[in-house]
Amino acid sequence: MFIESFLLLLALNFLSAGRLNRPEERIIGGYPVEIEAFPWSVSFQINGRHSCGGSIYSNDTIITAAHCFFDKGRRLDDRLFVIRAGSTSRKSSGILVKVDSVTLHENFVFQFLQNDIAVVRLSERLEFTNQVQPIPLAETNPEPGTMSLAAGWGQIYETEDLVVRPINILGVKLRIQPPNHCIASYGQSTICAGNSKQSTCRGDSGGALVIDSQLVGVVSGGEEYCDSATFFTSVPFFREWILNTTNSLS
Repeated sequence: MFIESFLLLLALNFLSAGRLNRPEERIIGGYPVEIEAFPWSVSFQINGRHSCGGSIYSNDTIITAAHCFFDKGRRLDDRLFVIRAGSTSRKSSGILVKVDSVTLHENFVFQFLQNDIAVVRLSERLEFTNQVQPIPLAETNPEPGTMSLAAGWGQIYETEDLVVRPINILGVKLRIQPPNHCIASYGQSTICAGNSKQSTCRGDSGGALVIDSQLVGVVSGGEEYCDSATFFTSVPFFREWILNTTNSLS
């Protein structure tokens, strides 16, 4: 009974956070950066509006969060999405490329953001430049206390009447935390990072957690008011799944 009650409370927390309701992204405690510092970062967009982040794995493959392709629990058509790559701005410059297909992890659980990872195939190949580069996959989970980096185009300020979203990408430094610092932990399949002053928030979903220029995690979920650590889907844990999925799409 305790476990069932906990899972229900956890689901309600996620829903109230808006993480599963087409989350509006924000970086907490961030600073301005240029895309050259995070050249693997892309903006997923629907009708010209930023919806999620993602990371370039190869010239036609992006890694992101599975829940980015849902709206109020309903799976969205893959063809609604485009990515903007190679631009500091979410509104201009760089290149826009249509999404061809999205492969969600077969055990993804929307209500609890378990196995929250997806591989996206683009409709055309990217040309690598100083602003557009792939990021390699990390092989092991980081230890608590390790410093990491994240970046996103999410909102930076919100009240009942006002939401402020940056046009340009922001970066943030995050310390890896023990699993019990996050609202949810699924063993080695998630990584906990950040605190009340530095964090990701609603909709930075899909963006990269980076250590030593390697993709360690994918932004997944956290507390409603973004006043604590965020949990990330572990890339090392899902590394074999990512490799198998990308190979099957080749």
